[in-house]
Amino acid sequence: MGSKPTAKKINKVMESRFGVKIDYANLDFGKAYKVANALTESLNKIKNSHGIHKAEQNAKYMEMFMVREGIHNWMIENKDQLIAESEMGRSQAILAAKDMVDSVQDMLEDVSQMANEQMPALLDTIRDQIGMADADNFKASVGGILEQLQGAISGAREQMDVAARALAGEQTEQPMDMGMPAPEGDMAPPVEAGPVEGGDEFDATDAAAGPNDVGREKRD
Repeated sequence: MGSKPTAKKINKVMESRFGVKIDYANLDFGKAYKVANALTESLNKIKNSHGIHKAEQNAKYMEMFMVREGIHNWMIENKDQLIAESEMGRSQAILAAKDMVDSVQDMLEDVSQMANEQMPALLDTIRDQIGMADADNFKASVGGILEQLQGAISGAREQMDVAARALAGEQTEQPMDMGMPAPEGDMAPPVEAGPVEGGDEFDATDAAAGPNDVGREKRD
C-alpha cells in the first residue's frame, strides 16, 4: 500500500479485501481514539498469543490492523480538526468556570438584597406587630448572620474569579501578604502563572477501550 497510504486509500483496500470500510463522515476524534485503543488491545492479545508472524497470516488480525492504521492516518490528516475541537473544549470549560462565578455573584446579590431591602421592612413589621424588643433581638441575631454570609460569599466569589481568570490564561495578581515585611525596593516581575460502517463486522474490537490532555506588586 506504499509507505504512507492515505486513510481513503486504506478504506478502498479494506473494502476490496474484507468487504468493510470506515465511515469517516461520522467519525470524530473521541470515537477514533476509543476504537483505535480497543483495536490495539485486541491486536496485542493476538500477537502475544500466537506471535507476530502467525498473527500476520490471520485474516481477522490483518483486518483489524488495517482499520487501526486507517483511523491513525485519518487523525494525522485531520490534525487541524483536532486542534479546533480541543480549543472548543477549552473554551467550553472556561465558560463553565465563569458561569460558576456568575452564580456565586447572584448569591451575593440575593444576600445583599436581604440585608439592605428585606431586613429593614421586616424589622418594621416586627416592631408594629410583635414588639420593639423582639425586633431588636431579631436584628442583632439575623443581621449578624447576614453580614457574615455576605463576607463569606464575597471572599469565595473573589477566589473563584481569580481561578477562572487563571484558567483562561489571564494574568492575575495575588494579594500581598501584609504580615511579611519585604526589604526596601523588593520587586518581582509578574509571571504568567468513528465509528465503522457495519459495526457488527468489527466485533473483534470487543476489548475495552483505553483512555481517550503571580505577580507581586511593588511593596512600599
